[in-house]
Amino acid sequence: MPDLELGRAKDPKLGDYASPAGRKLAQALRQSPDQIGERIAATIAVPESAAAVEAVAGYVNFRLTREWLQRLVAEVASGGETYGATDAGHGERVQVEFGSINPTGPMHIGHGRGVVLGDSMCRLLEFTGHGVQREYYVNDQNTQARRFGASVWARMHGQEPPEGGYTGAYVSELAEMAKRDLGDLDALPTEEAEAKVRQYAIAIMVERIRESVARLNVRYDEWFNESRLWQEGLPQLAIQRLRASGFLKERDGALWFGPALEEEDGLGEEVRSSKEDRVVIRSNGEPTYFASDLGYLLSRFERRHFERVVEVWAADHHGYVDRLKAAAAALGLNPERLVIILHQMVNLKEGKMSKRAGRFVPLDELVDRVGADAVRYFYLLRSPDTTIEFDLELALTQSNENPVFYAQYAHARLVNVEATAAERHPTLPDHADVSLLVQPWELDVARQLAFWPEVVEDATRLLEPHRIPYYVHDLATAVHRFYHAGNETTEYRVVVDDAALTRARLELCRAARHTLRKALDLIGVSAPERM
Repeated sequence: MPDLELGRAKDPKLGDYASPAGRKLAQALRQSPDQIGERIAATIAVPESAAAVEAVAGYVNFRLTREWLQRLVAEVASGGETYGATDAGHGERVQVEFGSINPTGPMHIGHGRGVVLGDSMCRLLEFTGHGVQREYYVNDQNTQARRFGASVWARMHGQEPPEGGYTGAYVSELAEMAKRDLGDLDALPTEEAEAKVRQYAIAIMVERIRESVARLNVRYDEWFNESRLWQEGLPQLAIQRLRASGFLKERDGALWFGPALEEEDGLGEEVRSSKEDRVVIRSNGEPTYFASDLGYLLSRFERRHFERVVEVWAADHHGYVDRLKAAAAALGLNPERLVIILHQMVNLKEGKMSKRAGRFVPLDELVDRVGADAVRYFYLLRSPDTTIEFDLELALTQSNENPVFYAQYAHARLVNVEATAAERHPTLPDHADVSLLVQPWELDVARQLAFWPEVVEDATRLLEPHRIPYYVHDLATAVHRFYHAGNETTEYRVVVDDAALTRARLELCRAARHTLRKALDLIGVSAPERM
């Protein structure tokens, strides 16, 4: 049997949903697509008379009926913002780890995309019945963290940071703070003194990162330090397990993860060096970040018993995906339970970004200029695998060309018409006669409401929050069209002399307002009542 998919119709004139069933079955049944489509259409009975069925050129098309859409309006208006929520997750314990940049400098605009993407995933998962934990993994003892600490230590002594260190102005600022708060450390051995400085500087940076993400309405349930893994002995346990199962081998004095040793004999030095990042323990006895990641897998799946882990990484980590999944499998974990989402960079015309050299566009500066709502909305306007060109001028424009303004203005309009109705009709009927909603633009709003649950389902199942702003735009468009119909012809206004008709249209406004507000909330964007 071929895949007889059913999806949204590409041409709304032909219906709301369509299936190419006739075309897909033509070869197998040796009949014409038209005949098959007509037979299927004649056979199907849609529950609750929700849709009419029609065969067109081998397609089976479904058009939502007016009566069903009217009933839906009443259902959504009474259900409020719970409409679209499900228990699809059945309480599945999901950890989403996102935004976990090295705490060696401020967040820049590229980091912000991962933060917004991860937080929006969490909101969707919570809305659909999952038990969600948000985690920030703090790299506090890897190579970059040590270089960062050494850079601050050097600045404390008026020296240049070491090669590969950090030279931004914030490093000098941290050096002055450390001298003030830590006192004289020169009496201590250099290694011990640098460790204290590193811990101090990283703690300051973590707090600044916490403040930056809070401005985007993002919170974390756990700030998990890499050093905690080693204190709990988890990397050591992972290494012991991999060694016992034959996945670790020694070569050139270092300890390597087995998959890196394919075709070991005859490897040239150049090839070996290209695979060096698969080392677990270096020849000098120093563990790599990969060693910590092995312990982190055990921490989440075995120690803290998460059923699924979602990682949100920048696209420059793509080469690490297969390696980490291979490590999970080698540890006896199901790699399918480890989901890794990659996102591309964010560009501004200000130039390149480099944290080490101090040349970057801080995330805080972007929030200062356009506001948290615009930052979050624009970050989700594109699929994660697409680079974003952040348009500052558009984000600041108060016009329909600005997608954030367009969506929020639709919500404010819905609130405004309810206030107007309360002034003109102090005593409206308690019950709305939704059968009075017959105009095409009224039913178009209802039709968009009908699409909402499947948008939520798809966005959650595929972990694609960018589907939400796409939907928001479609619903806002229907709302604006509904509103403007009254500007063109007074009898089509929401608030008219007929109290029953006004009450019916208000029911539609409330249903749309609840859904629009919830959709915006799922991507962390506010729904203002006045603009």
